[in-house]
Amino acid sequence: MKKLLILVSLTAFLFSCNNNSTNTATPNNSDSTQVDSTQEKPVAFFPVTDFLKGQLLALDSIPFTPLLYTTINGETDSAWLKKEQLKTFFAPFFTITIDSTNLLTYFKETKFNDQTVNAITLMYEPSKQLPDSMQLRKWNVYIDPVTGKVRSLYIEKEYKESSLSNGQSYTQQLFWTTDKSAKIITILNQPDGTSTVVKEEKIIWDDNQ
Repeated sequence: MKKLLILVSLTAFLFSCNNNSTNTATPNNSDSTQVDSTQEKPVAFFPVTDFLKGQLLALDSIPFTPLLYTTINGETDSAWLKKEQLKTFFAPFFTITIDSTNLLTYFKETKFNDQTVNAITLMYEPSKQLPDSMQLRKWNVYIDPVTGKVRSLYIEKEYKESSLSNGQSYTQQLFWTTDKSAKIITILNQPDGTSTVVKEEKIIWDDNQ
């Protein structure tokens, strides 16, 4: 009888140990799964340069003559451009390919629904100190929340005029409205922190602009 009681007690003890071991492992497995599911995944930036190249390519098939408005010191002049001149005009913003291949290291993407402009906004800003050789500073992509199409783009770059002895710093901003127009604003950055717009250029290829 005593042997039977000892055997039952031993069985119960082993069963209890096995049960406790199982209960302890379960949270560990759960935590492991949670960590894996929350690991950061590589971000795929919107291919801005490819989009702009596509826009310029589409313009080649449209029967129109681009109209350029140039404003300097408050005075505006207009002139017709040839389509072939567009690539040269926008060349400063094609010196670096804007996509995730070469910029993922230096920039981060923030996505939000901007109610003020009624657009899904993709904002790209530096995530670390940028190399001195990199002129690109930031850019935004504005997407129509209904159609999902890109409505407009904004790109900002900075550079120094090497031909000038004092190496003055300039900021160039590109405002691109899909299928309609584009504007480039050139700003002179003063040493005291102030800035002055030295030139504004707007090209229109939509009569409604």
